[in-house]
Amino acid sequence: MISRSAIALVLFELLLCQEFQPLEAQTWVQAGYWYSGSGFPISDLNSALYTHLICAFSEINSSTYELFVSPDDEQSFSSFTSTVKHKNPSITTLLSIAGGNSNHTALSLMVSKASSRKSFIQSSIGIARLYGFQGLDLSWVSANTSSDMSNMGRLFEEWREAAKSEAANSSTQELILTASVHFRPGLDFTSYPVESIRSNLNWVHVLAYDYYMPQWANFTAAHAALYDPSSSVNTDNGIKQWIGSGVTASKLVLGLPFYGYAWNLRNPKDNAIGASATGPAITEDGAINYKDIKAYIQRYGGRITYNATYVVNYFSIGSTWIGFDDVEVVKMKVSYAREKKLLGYVVWEVPYDDNWILSSAAAEQVDQNGHHSRRLLVIILITTAMSVLLLSILIYYLRRRFYKSTGVINASRDSLNKDALGLFRSNAPDLQVFSFSDIEYATDRFSIENKLGEGGYGPVYK
Repeated sequence: MISRSAIALVLFELLLCQEFQPLEAQTWVQAGYWYSGSGFPISDLNSALYTHLICAFSEINSSTYELFVSPDDEQSFSSFTSTVKHKNPSITTLLSIAGGNSNHTALSLMVSKASSRKSFIQSSIGIARLYGFQGLDLSWVSANTSSDMSNMGRLFEEWREAAKSEAANSSTQELILTASVHFRPGLDFTSYPVESIRSNLNWVHVLAYDYYMPQWANFTAAHAALYDPSSSVNTDNGIKQWIGSGVTASKLVLGLPFYGYAWNLRNPKDNAIGASATGPAITEDGAINYKDIKAYIQRYGGRITYNATYVVNYFSIGSTWIGFDDVEVVKMKVSYAREKKLLGYVVWEVPYDDNWILSSAAAEQVDQNGHHSRRLLVIILITTAMSVLLLSILIYYLRRRFYKSTGVINASRDSLNKDALGLFRSNAPDLQVFSFSDIEYATDRFSIENKLGEGGYGPVYK
């Protein structure tokens, strides 16, 4: 009894230990993109801070519609998975397709015909297996017509069926299928194929940024505002629309930009959000990654302001105004994703981080929000298991005592019976013993005529 309980408890605790293992990756996604054009060494990626890393981008052949990896990227793509698994063996890798600079015409033509979709699907699965990726991500962000969206839905259906079939035939785990989408499902003249997304994709990456850019917005703005009381262009509104369209929160992964935008202020003294501006500053389009933002502040100074209305950080130095997401904003957005029961977050892009400050902040926020309740559950479960074990031991002990005492009593009874029989025989050594058949014959089967009377032990016969 004790050994079985002990074994059960050990197995139970081993299962509980899995809360610190890849189980978390199945219920919460901490994803990030690595772009080959960044020049950032794959070996320097801190994969321990992520559950999923996405390698970007593979391309589509405009003639055959097959997926291919450019010769310049082949070496890094082929070693991507094995390299990032050195620091985090449980990391899941995906290969992303297309991207912002992709050939839109080729993508549109590919999804328009069944034969072209088949070529793309078969080649994408083949390349994913060849390079060791565990999933595929379609980042076709330029799709904006009803026909493109409708055909995209067909692609997702056929992609999923092919992935299922390939996994069954090869006895391998089915590939993860994801896509990058706009911050809300409805565009100007069309909308995403919600039903197909819901049925065929594991999740979608919601690109919750680039709401405003200095190239066309002549005022400073929070380009990735979580909230905006004066406009529907904000992350919270977009997430609500996605959920309202029928895509469950558990299929939505919130995009986090590890970059900001720099505006050139028209009046340096007017430097709040919404201040008049004349275009981008610092770079051609105003985009500036987090690492360079921190370096700019260190070099020129500047006091960072946190705006709780939009959930954004910003600062200005002279006529330069920069809006971005710092540590507190990243933590707020991860908390938001948790509260809304989203599947997780995805970073664009991981190499933009400065000494893993933002990546660590996001991961730590997950630990504070999610692991605390799980650890409390673990404590309760362990306490319950220990109580069950102690109760089992007590029951076993009491049963042992009962059986032991019962055995003593039975032994005593046997001893008394033997002693009594011995005493009886010792007092009457010449006593003659008759069998039942002898007595029955002698009394003529206990005939009433032979009955002499009643004794203390029953009838007496002659």
